[in-house]
Amino acid sequence: MIQPNHRRGALRPRHLWAISLLLVALATVWGSLYYWVDSSSRELIYRQGQPELAVARLERWSPWMFSPRSWRWLTADAYRKVGDRGRVQRISDDLSASGMESVRANAPILLMDSAAGHPGSVKDNLGPLLIAYRDHGNEVLAALVQGFLSQGDSMGANQSLRLWGELYEGDYLYEYWRGVYFTYLYDLDAAVKAFKKSIELRPDYAKAHEELAEVLLEQAKFEEARTEFEWLMQNTEPSHGIVTSYARSLLNLGYVDLASEQLAKLEDVSKLPSPELALVCQTNLESSNAQAASEQADILLHRWPNALPYLQLQARCMKELGKTAEGEALFAKAADSQNRRPQVDAMLNRLQTDLSNTDLRRDMGEMMMTYLDPPGGVGYIQIASRSNPTDIRSHELIATYMEREGNWETAENHRRLSRQIQQTMADATEMFPEGFPTNPNSPSDPSPAKIPPAKPQTGSASGTSKADPAATSTTSKTTDPLP
Repeated sequence: MIQPNHRRGALRPRHLWAISLLLVALATVWGSLYYWVDSSSRELIYRQGQPELAVARLERWSPWMFSPRSWRWLTADAYRKVGDRGRVQRISDDLSASGMESVRANAPILLMDSAAGHPGSVKDNLGPLLIAYRDHGNEVLAALVQGFLSQGDSMGANQSLRLWGELYEGDYLYEYWRGVYFTYLYDLDAAVKAFKKSIELRPDYAKAHEELAEVLLEQAKFEEARTEFEWLMQNTEPSHGIVTSYARSLLNLGYVDLASEQLAKLEDVSKLPSPELALVCQTNLESSNAQAASEQADILLHRWPNALPYLQLQARCMKELGKTAEGEALFAKAADSQNRRPQVDAMLNRLQTDLSNTDLRRDMGEMMMTYLDPPGGVGYIQIASRSNPTDIRSHELIATYMEREGNWETAENHRRLSRQIQQTMADATEMFPEGFPTNPNSPSDPSPAKIPPAKPQTGSASGTSKADPAATSTTSKTTDPLP
């Protein structure tokens, strides 16, 4: 007998049960996959330092997960780590247009601006940003500390670090930035302790190993520095800077052949930054390879024809090659550059009591950059530029340095900014031909940004002048606040 409730096309209970199980299984797989992509991407971005892989993973799986907004924001933050400001800005604009709260949508941009020397927006929105980053709030505080240090505000950096220590106990990143802060103040013993603490909390954190190695190198603790550099050579893909600094530690320990062996790994030394190329040149010279050293010194002098350390290197090369007359002429030119040192020292002493004089800092930096120590000099100019962002001369000098060092994009950024300032001033002059209107209730002489005093720095292999730690780091890397 045919049951009336078993009509053709009707789903039986066991079919409904099977479909329910299938839907539950699919939902479980979907949820597990979502969790894996989200958590693994965060691990790549914030722990492993591989934001490029995180971007690829998020963009590959996002369409299958219905493109969640949280992943779009995470992608923007990964691009922040990569340094791609254009993509970060586009994603942030899209998120704002879709209704995401403004501070959260623009958080990656705000952190980029802070790290580049403009920490005001992060400081003003600190609470919402810490909420936006949740378990990774140390990213916000790191950008804030970096911004204050780039701005020359050691007090602001110190206050941010104190807050950081209260909020995140036992954070390896906190200890790392304490080390950077103490390096900035040239308290190298305290910096070593902080970097070692960071490594103790996270032994595989390569940045802490690198900064520790550089500080030990600065302290002339060459054997300890060598140990750290060997860890970096074995556990990372070493940059040119790591290779050259490792070679420097070997050179100072008397292992000239080992130093030469390391430097031979560099493919095209002609494109190295000047401090690193100078080390390669010096190593070749001490390895009795005067011809190669002379060719490298030529490159340095093409960039910086009056720089004392590079003139001395080429003069020594000429002597080794038996070209006595050329060597004597270079030594005489080097002596002329050396005669500028008392002027620089006098300006440096004036800065001790006139910290707000940005023109003095810039002019001293220009003299250093031209005659004594190009990377150290541009560091002073950058500090002056951050304190007075509308100073056209500072931007032109920084652009000149970047062009000579082959950093064309950064140079063009400064040229463009210089043109914008000139255009703004011309427009303002046209609008107010008789002068700018003043507000009688406002102070006529606002206080400039506070810059910490200079600290004496130990001599380097290239024979540089004493330098301000605010202008030059122990890693000898020239950074720039512009994106």
